[in-house]
Amino acid sequence: MSFKSSSLGVGTGVTSSVDALRELVRLEGDIVKISPRGYRLTNGVEYCTVAFKGKGGVHYSIQAYGKEALDLHNEARMIMETPMMMVPQKV
Repeated sequence: MSFKSSSLGVGTGVTSSVDALRELVRLEGDIVKISPRGYRLTNGVEYCTVAFKGKGGVHYSIQAYGKEALDLHNEARMIMETPMMMVPQKV
């Protein structure tokens, strides 16, 4: 997972790629691209990347591997298909 430390720094409670995506959505912006569902690297490991453009024009890339890749893909699709006020917040 990669993100700009000044926006999502230590202590934000971000523990997974799904948490990072939810935090970015909370800060406002748009998902620009989601890799295809079931995409696999040459070694067979499932992979997902989500490109996100923040409100201030900052671009983020969130990446996940294995089971977390499927979780990230599902969350990103759900967020794109859900009105902003309905996006689940981290508990």
